Amino acid sequence: MGKYGRRICFLLGLLLALGMWVQPIAAAEYMVTISVDYTGPYAVIMPPFETTRKAFFAWWNETKGKELGVQVKTKDYDMRYDPSVVASTWPGILTGDRPIAHMGLGGPDVAALMKRLPEDKVPLIMSTATYGFIWLPNTWVFQPRPTYAHEAAGFFNWVHMNMIKDRPIRIAGINSKVSPAYVDMIDGIESFCKATPWAEYVGTEWIQMKPVSLTSEVRRLSRLKPDFIWISTNTTHVIGAIKAQKELGIHIPILAATHNGVQMSATAAKDLSLLEGHYDSGAVDPGLNPNVPGAKIYAEYCQKLGLENNWNLVGVQAAIMQLMTLRAIERAAAMVGPDKITGEAVYNAMFAKPFTEADLLGLAPDLTFDKEAPFSTKNLKIKATTVKNGKQEMVGQDWIAVPDIPKWVEKK
Repeated sequence: MGKYGRRICFLLGLLLALGMWVQPIAAAEYMVTISVDYTGPYAVIMPPFETTRKAFFAWWNETKGKELGVQVKTKDYDMRYDPSVVASTWPGILTGDRPIAHMGLGGPDVAALMKRLPEDKVPLIMSTATYGFIWLPNTWVFQPRPTYAHEAAGFFNWVHMNMIKDRPIRIAGINSKVSPAYVDMIDGIESFCKATPWAEYVGTEWIQMKPVSLTSEVRRLSRLKPDFIWISTNTTHVIGAIKAQKELGIHIPILAATHNGVQMSATAAKDLSLLEGHYDSGAVDPGLNPNVPGAKIYAEYCQKLGLENNWNLVGVQAAIMQLMTLRAIERAAAMVGPDKITGEAVYNAMFAKPFTEADLLGLAPDLTFDKEAPFSTKNLKIKATTVKNGKQEMVGQDWIAVPDIPKWVEKK
């Protein structure tokens, strides 16, 4: 072998040796923690939360995360939907997991964490609708949905444009005083009606959480001649009010929320036809269209990961929370670098620009956050569904605009 050939061999050997020592650059790893409830009142809805978490985090890590050099892990904690459990568990989460975001399940997370999150510098992201009493600035809480009153007002806006155009819509409510959150819903819808010339609130029947019968209450409300009865509490109240109407031989359409609406009440009653002619509304896609981008990705990764495809409204709500978290992490990586992401960076990323419907894979409308509220207050929209001829279907074909509602809880 000549001198030139020996040099080539030497260089090839050197490159081979160097290649054996060069390792792929490891992705920066971060933790997102999650409140779940496997032993409390919401244990029944945990399977869709679990499957969406696995599907969408796997999808993001394999696509955008891989592109950015970031991997996001998750760890859940059974909080039993109890604020005392959240409060006692949180210090260990902070020191042990050092999360860059926490995904909550509802009111207990807000009650336990809202006042300490600005100091802890960990944003709380949740999929539930919110309440007037946390319509406050600088909370470090982010919710893709506005208040329950906003979601109801969006539906009544559709009624005003399509059903009852020549007079005020008469709205009644069935609710319970067992929770400040429930009372707040009525305060919100009353505020909406007072500020809206085409809506009139005629009265509320306050009931127990699990009444034996609602016949007397529904009879009293019927005398007020409401066009709709708004029930945003639980499925027991929705089913009880429908059965009372059947007993009285009347039909007053009920508007429910997402958590006690068509899908959830039909599941509880084991009878979709019971909801015939009744409605629900929420600032989320109702999960009826398998061709929405989020539904298609979910189906793909359920098959890929061997998960049961539980796509429904509960899964949609969980997915929106997860997608908001992941999109904010994307932005944080662009703002501070993929190896420097912190909870504060994720918090700041929430305000960088709107989350578009495309960002959220068609599961929520465009959302624009600022520091004055935990929810987007610009161009709010909802979708609504009903049961017609024994099938759940959309009310209208697209997002419905939400009218303005004056703030009804003043900061103390």
